[in-house]
This record gives sequence, C-alpha cells and structure tokens, in this order.
Amino acid sequence: MTEPTRRHFLAGATAFAGICATTGATRARTEILSPLKWAPRNHRVLSNLIAAQPTPGNRNSVRPYAVFDWDNTCIFGDCQETLLHYTLETFSFALSPDRFFDAVRRDVPQGPLGPDFLNAEGQALRFCDLAADMTRDYAALWSRYGAWSPERTAVPRDTPALEALRTRLLYSYNAVNTVAGPRVALYWIIRLLAGMTNAEITKLAASANRWALGRDIGQVTHLTPPDRAGQSGPLRYTAQHGLRLTPEISDLQHTLREAGIEVFICSASLEAVVRAFATDPDFGYNLPADNILGIRMEEDSGKLGTRPLADWPLTYANGKVDAIRMRLTHERGHGPLLVCGDSNGDVAMQTTFPDTRLSLIINRLSSGGEGALSRKAVQNIDAVSPRILLQGRDENTGEWRPSEETVPFGTTTARLLGSG
Repeated sequence: MTEPTRRHFLAGATAFAGICATTGATRARTEILSPLKWAPRNHRVLSNLIAAQPTPGNRNSVRPYAVFDWDNTCIFGDCQETLLHYTLETFSFALSPDRFFDAVRRDVPQGPLGPDFLNAEGQALRFCDLAADMTRDYAALWSRYGAWSPERTAVPRDTPALEALRTRLLYSYNAVNTVAGPRVALYWIIRLLAGMTNAEITKLAASANRWALGRDIGQVTHLTPPDRAGQSGPLRYTAQHGLRLTPEISDLQHTLREAGIEVFICSASLEAVVRAFATDPDFGYNLPADNILGIRMEEDSGKLGTRPLADWPLTYANGKVDAIRMRLTHERGHGPLLVCGDSNGDVAMQTTFPDTRLSLIINRLSSGGEGALSRKAVQNIDAVSPRILLQGRDENTGEWRPSEETVPFGTTTARLLGSG
C-alpha cells in the first residue's frame, strides 16, 4: 500500500468509526435506523422490528439478541481469506517445513483432483505432487527468512519461491474446498496459522485488514516461475481479492445495541481473526470480544495448534446452530430475534430457531439453500411483515445498493436472483 493510499484509508476508517459511534446520540428516536444505502423496504421493516421491542426498562429478564455472520455479511470480502493472501504476500508463517507439509496434506485426498483441476499444460494434477512442491517452495523461503515476527524484514514479493508458493497454495485451497468440501477447507486454511500466539495472530490479521482495505477490488492472475515447475508442473491461478467496511451493518448493530438487543457474531473464520476486525474501534463495529463465536483450535504451549477444539463445533452450517445453542439459547431459553447471513453456510441458523422474527440475506446471487431462501424473499417482496429480506450490493465497489438487486463483479447489470 502506498503512503497516500494508507493515509486515505485510515482517515476514511476513522471517520466511519466516528459516525457509527455517535449515530445513537444524534439520531432522532423516530428514525431508528439511518437510511444510508438500505433497500427502502428493508430499512422500514428492520426499523419497525427494532421499534416494536420493549425498552430495556419495560421488558422482563428475557433479553433479545441478534446473530450475524461476519464474512461477506458484516463486511465485503472474507477476513480469513484476506489473511491467507497477506501471509502469502509477506511469507508470514510460523510452521516448520515438516509441520507445513503435514498441515497441507491432512484430511485431503492425495490422488488425482479430477478433470476440473489441470496444470497450465493441461495435465492432470495429484494433490500429493502439489503438497510436495509447496513444501519445497516453503522450505526454501524458511531457510532464508525463518518464522514471521513483527520485526522481520519483508520478503520481496517477486522472489521466485514465494511466487510459486503463492500460486500453488491459492490453487490448492480452491481445490481442497471443491474436492474435499468446506468442512475440510475451513480447517485447512486455519492450520496454516499454527505456531502463532493469539497476540501474533491478532497483530497479523490487523495488518492484513489494513493492507486489503487499501487495495482495489479485483482479480490477480498468479503463475509459477518457469524454473519452479516441480512435480505438479506449471500452474496458473486467478484469485479474487477485495475487502470493504459496511456502514449499514455497523449502524444496524449500534442501533440494536442502543435498543437493548445484544449483537453476536457466528463466523466460519477463526475466532481470533474475526475479533481482530470486529472489536477494533478503528473499523467502526467495536463489538465486545466475548460476543464473537468462530472456529476454535486446540493450543500447543500457548500457540495455535493444528487440531480443532474437541468440545466446540465447526461454526459452519448446522455447526453454527450448535454453537448458538451452546453459547446462547441454553443459557437464555430462546433463539435470536434477527439472523443475518449471505451463504449456504448460514442457512441453518437463519431457519432453525422458531423465535427468529427476521432473516436478512446479503444478496450474493446464491444457488443452493441460500438461493432457495432468496427466492422465498422475492416471492414475498410485497409482504408487510416478511420473514426474509434480501439486500443488494455492487460487487465492483463493495458498497450496498438501495435495492434488493446485486450487480455481479465485472458487470454493470443488476440482478435479483442467481441462476441456480
């Protein structure tokens, strides 16, 4: 990030945080929620929902609460994937080469990846070859630069071994997600942070967030250098990147809290990574650290381990429901009033709890279960008291649109529903 870009981002983020922090003190009580770029009907329905709740002094001991997914719901983009990109730009790892090799191979089929995964010469790929080549690249960098620390000199991004590792690891993450599924991929990406303390992960994630917020939204094509073809051969991978704040969500969360409705995050990213974003007042959300529910891993001598925490669910799909029940409904005796999400991993928590009055979907033109919920929202788009709301955005800018329709990245035409 250039210095002018950094100053521009930090000034904008600070102003955004100030606006969100003072909204409740300056907003007329009758307005409830700032209009910003809400679809007008969504703004009205949510304002009515908040206004209909008893004030804290007039309610019984049952305190309502709302649950939000984080990535692509509270923000535009994915903070865990952003951190992966940043660690690959800067070679910020703490795993020894042997532990890295174990981490990338664990739970992943080692044979052919199938016809959708070919190298740049059209040859079939085996994951065992990718893992061997990634470890060779990683070991070369480790021998020269060692483990990440805040004081370490930056690794030049055009270092051939780093270019090769970046290409192969991003390609492999996509392959793991496709072939082995999200339940494997979610732990796979987090294991790459093993060996770091919670404080180190927080510091690294904060740097990644600021780095990504200062970049454009776009795509970058990565290539393995010709002299590092390895066993897997030459690879080409085009990665999407982009991270933005969402003032509408921050304002909604502040408004809910002012009305005595607690706000919780339930995310499929590592808890510490989400906390680094959600609790930092510079970004405007400023949520309590204890209200962040995410993926948890075992610790090894005070550092992140490579195995999931045994008594905590994977906070994805039905695991989000399990986490909410364990942390919230068992203690309070009721489910969330409002649930907000964007993807198939959020469908279960958006639909399971009978106490939920409203589900807000950030419209990513989804297929699958979230696509089915989006179609229900469209079918009831004229209802006075809907159960599901659909909120559009422009994926070229990361900003919301005052409409239910979304503009897909690389296009200018708004759409209401995906094709699936």
